[in-house]
Amino acid sequence: MSPSTPSIDKSSPGTSPKPAASHGSRVPTSGRVERLMRTRLRGAADGTVPECTGTMTTGVWCLDREGRPTALTAASLLDQTLATSLRAAAPELTWMVTTELQLNFLVPPPIDGTVLEAWTRSGFVDQRGGVSFGTLRGPDGTEHIHAVGWFQAVGPSPAGALDHYHSMGALPLGPESNVSLDRLLGMRGQAWSAADDKPANDEGFLRGPDFPVIHEFINRNGTVHGGAITMMVGLAAKAAIPTPENFDLQSLRMVFLRPSTGPIATRARIRHAGRSLYIVDLELFSSPITPGSTTSRASDIDVREDLDKAFESKPTAQAQAVFRPAR
Repeated sequence: MSPSTPSIDKSSPGTSPKPAASHGSRVPTSGRVERLMRTRLRGAADGTVPECTGTMTTGVWCLDREGRPTALTAASLLDQTLATSLRAAAPELTWMVTTELQLNFLVPPPIDGTVLEAWTRSGFVDQRGGVSFGTLRGPDGTEHIHAVGWFQAVGPSPAGALDHYHSMGALPLGPESNVSLDRLLGMRGQAWSAADDKPANDEGFLRGPDFPVIHEFINRNGTVHGGAITMMVGLAAKAAIPTPENFDLQSLRMVFLRPSTGPIATRARIRHAGRSLYIVDLELFSSPITPGSTTSRASDIDVREDLDKAFESKPTAQAQAVFRPAR
């Protein structure tokens, strides 16, 4: 399950975050994922009607590994803002985790600094959680994503998680932050390349990309940010396609099974391969390695061998991605 916690930032994406208060406060604050994706989070006054609950500034970070614009970058913003509307409708739900996130990608975003807005509302809520709906819109009204998020109430985060979250959020944005999404997330390796003689349909899972350096992406609950996980899975799904430059992500359905607390390994299989659609199933595994360990400084071979152990445990998330021919 992916923790979704109240994180509201009304500061400029390029400035240092304001000091954070205790969990559940409405004092503006920002984590590393929000800052890397240039998002700003707002509160919701009602929660039951559509409200602008956050924004995202576009740029080179909205490019995928093939250099194509992708709205996948907005997964972080939507994961947070869908929870914001649910929390506004039921203020007692201070602590929640995302159990399911569904994204339909309509129009790729610009990468010219345009500010996109997340409009969200709650659909159903009770003492155990609920569901929210949202869209990502451009200034001209263009809808880039339709989103649905399911959330479940949980207990408070472990000691020390907030301190780590705040220290990561205080890191500056430098030239290394003005890069494509795969580089921002530390993506390493891929499932196969177009040169591989791979059958169009695969019965078994094949090893996908790894995301070993995740200590910056730990949220207030001490686990990997659900929006970051969604972006990783979207990139891993496209890496499974023999000719990724010819396809765009159409939809992505995430189911969060257990918390991810360490470096991430993925595996994928092609469910369907055709001229009009590709369907890719994915599983994500989290290594028990402590975030911030020597993994971030190890060689690619050492990292891959270490992450092999993650497949010995149960998956932390499962997903299905659908791709359509590139426009």
